Amino acid sequence: MGRVPIPRHQIRNSVIMIALLTGMLAISGCGPTIGWALSKLPPPIPAKYASLKGQSVAVMVWADRGIRVDFPHIQLDTANGIQAKLINASKDFKDELKDTRFPVRAASAARLQEEHPEWAADNIEEIAPRLKVSRLIYVEIGGFQTRPDSAVDLFRGTVTATVRVVEVTNGKARVVYTEENVRTVYPEKSAEEGVPGIGDFETYRQTVNEFTSSVANLFHARPAPDE
Repeated sequence: MGRVPIPRHQIRNSVIMIALLTGMLAISGCGPTIGWALSKLPPPIPAKYASLKGQSVAVMVWADRGIRVDFPHIQLDTANGIQAKLINASKDFKDELKDTRFPVRAASAARLQEEHPEWAADNIEEIAPRLKVSRLIYVEIGGFQTRPDSAVDLFRGTVTATVRVVEVTNGKARVVYTEENVRTVYPEKSAEEGVPGIGDFETYRQTVNEFTSSVANLFHARPAPDE
């Protein structure tokens, strides 16, 4: 897969850190330990699927009718978030996202779903060629809520989903990548019974934001999390 790119902000921060270390260690006479210190930096996490480079891509999100009744914009909001974050990430991650194009707007894909309710019964490999793209990121949301079942007066956003990538070649489609049980909780480290005062709207907004970041991260390298 070749060299894993490092985001520009991480490179900038690393350069600053190296300069500070160099000055401090030069003063203390501990220059040889610079290499040891840098070796302790964790390597970036590679992309789970790294074949969007140079491709035309669409994002489509499906949620169960019960979820859509409570959150009518969840399909569009999620698709918009994933697409926007991939477009933004393409500035830093050239190996995975260089020349990646999104000719089908998330709103257009959502509208097609509304205009074709029969698609709910079709296989995604039958739907993908109709979008006229070479890659389809297809997200199936299996669960979404802004309040825990055990304490309806508190707030804790949770979403679980399956992410698939469909490759389309010469009008033929096949699922080439599947990531099951992609799960996001907001606030990330909140107790299971939830927290007070956030509100349904803010919990919904932040949960979608965190979830779409998790999905976008599947398609490019990213810094390892802090211990």
